[in-house]
Amino acid sequence: MRNALYPYDGELYSRLFLNCYQRQSLVMLAERVPHIPLLFHSCLISTDEILRQVVRERRPKYDFASGLLAPENLARIGVTAEEESFGSYAEARSFVRDIVHREGYAILVGDVYYWPHCPEYRTRHLTHTIVLTGYDADTARWRILDDNPASVLCRYTYPEQVIADSYDHGEVRRIRYFTIREADAEAAEHGARRAFAELLETYEDSHRLLTAVADIVSCPWTAPEHAIASLHDAFGLYQGSRTALLAYTRRTAGDPAAEDGLGRIVRQAAGVHGQLLLGKVTGTVDLDRLTAVCRELRDAEEELVRRLKAVTAARGRV
Repeated sequence: MRNALYPYDGELYSRLFLNCYQRQSLVMLAERVPHIPLLFHSCLISTDEILRQVVRERRPKYDFASGLLAPENLARIGVTAEEESFGSYAEARSFVRDIVHREGYAILVGDVYYWPHCPEYRTRHLTHTIVLTGYDADTARWRILDDNPASVLCRYTYPEQVIADSYDHGEVRRIRYFTIREADAEAAEHGARRAFAELLETYEDSHRLLTAVADIVSCPWTAPEHAIASLHDAFGLYQGSRTALLAYTRRTAGDPAAEDGLGRIVRQAAGVHGQLLLGKVTGTVDLDRLTAVCRELRDAEEELVRRLKAVTAARGRV
């Protein structure tokens, strides 16, 4: 199936950190709301939390709990998440067409089994979301946005019956969208800074993820290939969270040193992520090299938090 790439910031809105719904939501909102980077204050997520959820609890990466789209964060920039449930597509049809006409999109929750562009097509039932962007009444076809197999957001078109089948057979049948009110830019930024200051006040991180990579891979109770796969997910989340945090600091901090530090962290995390991807293929990793880079990341994280606390304290909370 031909991929028609959708224009968006693929680095910021990547699937490293965001699940399909979060990425689709943020891409749609970024086209309509100028304050999206303020949401990313919440992306100062400790490596301890990533270690707990992904490595110890073995939670799927798409199920990582970050609070990124928490109601209070959205409200600060004038956004409210809306959701409606219908028993069938036939019941939802009029509503969803109205929402797409009014808002320009709607996010439909359905079953990936019915979408030909997905790797799970006709092989696996899995809850997934797509973005409906337009309906052609003459041909009874929907225009949609969704990931291609490489996790890049693309345009597709499908007969309405395909959309109906995916919705009607889905375990979760929902239509999601966002309502937007005009937000005061200064108030929104001050609110995000206050929230970030509160996060920094209680922020703790032992950096165990960064200092115990060799121990995690060598753990006798976990197969090395499973440990490497978990670490690959963990460092993808880590890289993606710091990429988003960099967008927030560029918007609010006004501190080149913090931005430079975050940029280096993102690049080094990407290197570790790449090593672990190779390890998933070969079944082994260079632990000495990996350990050395992770120690540098630990030092960089400690310096980053010190810097962010100093900048925040100098500015005050308002």
